[in-house]
Amino acid sequence: MPEKDPLLERQQLHADSLEGDDKADGGLYTMGQTNAQRGILQGKRILVTRTREQAGVLSERLLALGAMPVEFPTIRIVPPHNWASLDWALGRLFPTVMENDGYRDCPYAWLIFTSANGVHICCERLLERGYDLQAMCPVRVAAIGPATAAALTRYGIHPDLVPDIYVAESVAAALIHDSQQRGESLQGKRILLPRAAEARNVLVTELQHAGAVVDEVAAYTTVSVASDDQQGREIVKLLQRGEIDMITFTSSSTVRNFMQWFRSCAIDDTFLHQPSLKIACIGPITSQTARELGLDVDIEANEFTIDGLVEAIVRASLADAPLQREE
Repeated sequence: MPEKDPLLERQQLHADSLEGDDKADGGLYTMGQTNAQRGILQGKRILVTRTREQAGVLSERLLALGAMPVEFPTIRIVPPHNWASLDWALGRLFPTVMENDGYRDCPYAWLIFTSANGVHICCERLLERGYDLQAMCPVRVAAIGPATAAALTRYGIHPDLVPDIYVAESVAAALIHDSQQRGESLQGKRILLPRAAEARNVLVTELQHAGAVVDEVAAYTTVSVASDDQQGREIVKLLQRGEIDMITFTSSSTVRNFMQWFRSCAIDDTFLHQPSLKIACIGPITSQTARELGLDVDIEANEFTIDGLVEAIVRASLADAPLQREE
């Protein structure tokens, strides 16, 4: 009897767990669309490189369209080893600590979150330390995009600002525009920015150019979890046999960690440049990182969300699909 492929076994278990779930496609398709469209990714084996906790959403979307997602998380979210800086900054958002620090009013004009991971770590830490999230001082809250905004809403915090384009540059532009609309300036305003330790500097730089004082605090670090272990060896075999149809990247860190793992395996990178293998990125920043690391980006989402990425994949697949002759 032939040896069972452990990756395929995991895919089948995942598919079985979703069977009968009428929300599996996340509203991406309407009832009026054809079965052919819903199965446009039928049989495509797609590598999902998100964190283990976040991979499920993308995998569900792909499964609903007939694909076989292979979850291979390349990053792991690690909270701070020392909480002191984050605890101090977050604590100042609450009246008791604020008054102890000599402030009569909230010291921060804005609290900015640039990921759902940052929201989860900060809010869980505050709850763990006994804070009531609804007792926060009147700080305005900005979220980089709808996923981050949804994460805030789950904690009862409703963001005041979500930019139309979900990148750091747009967050800065939106804050500056909002201040102008209100007849104010960011000059001298203090902004709290808890985020990944290795995040890009552009947001801080743009806000500082506008005169703001930015308290940037590391809320978490992203580290590689993928190595040449059993799962890694299985992925290598699939790539070498040309049995991965697409690799998806949802952040620059997923690209960097994937390439770090790939190069640690000492594999000829020609496997990543096969015409049959497509690289799909969630937006231009992720695409830029992929290109800088030597990848050819075939698909880029117009809307920088998981649904936007899936829609871009579907559009590309429809464009590649052979035309059906009318009977």
